Amino acid sequence: MKTILTLLLITLGLFSSYAQVPVWKKEQLMPTKDLADKITTNAKDKPLIFNVGPMENIKGAQAVGAATNATFSTKILSYLTMESKTKPVVVYCGCCSYSSCPNIKPAYDILIAQGFKNTKVLELPEGIKPDWVAKGYPTE
Repeated sequence: MKTILTLLLITLGLFSSYAQVPVWKKEQLMPTKDLADKITTNAKDKPLIFNVGPMENIKGAQAVGAATNATFSTKILSYLTMESKTKPVVVYCGCCSYSSCPNIKPAYDILIAQGFKNTKVLELPEGIKPDWVAKGYPTE
């Protein structure tokens, strides 16, 4: 029994060491203030914004649902059929930190795989409420 428990703990330890937590590079992130400024000034280079989670909708964002949902890729790609691959795109969830969110990386990966190289992750180190809503940035 002791041997089985030891093997189980070792296996779990090895598995957890392989669990990938995304480490976003600075060039992959969009600061919240930058996005808020683009929204409020109606900037020419205003990105497409996708809410890929269950949280508040940022003004102008398309709520496409959780990226872990089976229909997610079809839904998000339907918004992109007529868009230039150079169009800026921002994804966010906000349920938790952008570094540990289960929805952000799959959404980002789908967009990059489809050729949208100007895709960014909204920089929400704590979540949508403290990093966006509490700062008075626009929501719907």
